[in-house]
Amino acid sequence: MASTATDSQENSYRSILRGMSVFGSVQVLQIVINVVRGKFVALLLGPEGMGISQLLVSSTNTLKQMASCGLPLSIVREVAAARGNDADTSDAADDVDSSADVAAVVSVARRVVLYTALGAMLLCIACSALLSRITFDNSLYTWSFVALSVMMLFSVLSDGEMSLLQGLHEVKRLSKSSLVGALVGLVAGVPLYWAFGYDGIVPAMIILAVATWAFYRYNMRRAMPGSAVSVPRSLRWAIAGRMLSLGVVLMAGTVLTTLVGYLVNMWVRALGSVGDVGLFQAANTIAGQYVAVVFTAMSLDYFPRLSAAISDNARMTVIVNRQFDLVGLVIAPLAIALMLTAPLLIRVLTSEEFMAVVPLVRWMALGLFLRAMAYPMGYISFAKGDKKLYFCLEGVFGCSVMLVVNCLCYWAWGLVGLGIAMVIVHALDVAAYYIVNHRVYGYRIDRSTLRLMILLSLPVLLAFLATLLPDMRLGYALMSLLLLITLFASFRGIRSRLRG
Repeated sequence: MASTATDSQENSYRSILRGMSVFGSVQVLQIVINVVRGKFVALLLGPEGMGISQLLVSSTNTLKQMASCGLPLSIVREVAAARGNDADTSDAADDVDSSADVAAVVSVARRVVLYTALGAMLLCIACSALLSRITFDNSLYTWSFVALSVMMLFSVLSDGEMSLLQGLHEVKRLSKSSLVGALVGLVAGVPLYWAFGYDGIVPAMIILAVATWAFYRYNMRRAMPGSAVSVPRSLRWAIAGRMLSLGVVLMAGTVLTTLVGYLVNMWVRALGSVGDVGLFQAANTIAGQYVAVVFTAMSLDYFPRLSAAISDNARMTVIVNRQFDLVGLVIAPLAIALMLTAPLLIRVLTSEEFMAVVPLVRWMALGLFLRAMAYPMGYISFAKGDKKLYFCLEGVFGCSVMLVVNCLCYWAWGLVGLGIAMVIVHALDVAAYYIVNHRVYGYRIDRSTLRLMILLSLPVLLAFLATLLPDMRLGYALMSLLLLITLFASFRGIRSRLRG
């Protein structure tokens, strides 16, 4: 009975909201830094420069995901297992059963990450000419990719240190490292954009990667001053083998997602221009960062609670439905506010050159509401440890739909089509996740949650329709009224659940 009471308390609406607010608040400053950096990129480099930057980032990210072998998530799991984490890590804990073994896992993880980082650097150098031809249809950026091999090295090392901090649950040190690293990248990057224009993009990317790694490494040393230990060869191979075997499985889905993003950018550049890639990236950044706090908080707070219920489908259903309620109540007014303030946000965060993406951002706002509906269900199979189902849903189904729908919609409707694609993709995600989770795990959305989702969907849809009115004064008036109504309803809904 005591454990049941404790579980109920930990998964109460008050606890869920507190977790979302705590983890969400640490992301705010980093988002502000990224927004300021994006503003300077837009002003100093324009749409074409932003497009070049995005193409370089997306292509190197694809290589990095392949070279890192999915180690970041695998390292988090191993370190958590060594600390006696309550997650389902029994198979990973056979050789680690004391606090001293955390240092052994950290030592092995650092060595494996170093090898993969060196591999990533060499791979980037070897593929530099090919990447330049594929990405830009010329060889002018070959040396840029060679220089970015340094960024690849420190980026993989940085991911390794970040994973160690996550596994140790050093949330404050983790947040501090990412914030300071991003700030250094901003302070060092902007003068390079101003002084060298497009030629400053690559040096800025390298400085950001080095600064981020340095601060992660520093805080990891503070968290575990004596992490350098001698590990017996048999144990070292056992730990490294588990990390790599799990990492490769997890890597496949991530690589596919990153690759799809890269291919969509290539499609946009081929049918449109590099400027269109920059406009698409600007809209994506504005819409994504607008709700990043909610999704980040969900991944940090919701997933551990869901993992604790992997053996009890009834508990799992309660947790998912409660998460549905609060995320819907938070996201609905945010989506309407994004539709209403899109022109202002674009002017403030970018420049007048980017005003063409206002309709795209509004479609994305509608898509983000659907994404919030899919998110709670998307974690279920991974929390259950069902790697095959997770890969099929996220990797095969999700990536195939994303690639096909984005390419078709851009071909049919241009930039606005990418927003339409986002709505279609996330609507299909909601349907697929619900059908699969209902049939495999017996998940069922309860009537009160379904009723709430329908009631929240109506003002969001009406607000979007208001953006299509020929008389925009009437449209803004309707959006403002719907925002006030939704804010009032969300406030009452959250308050009633906190009292319950």
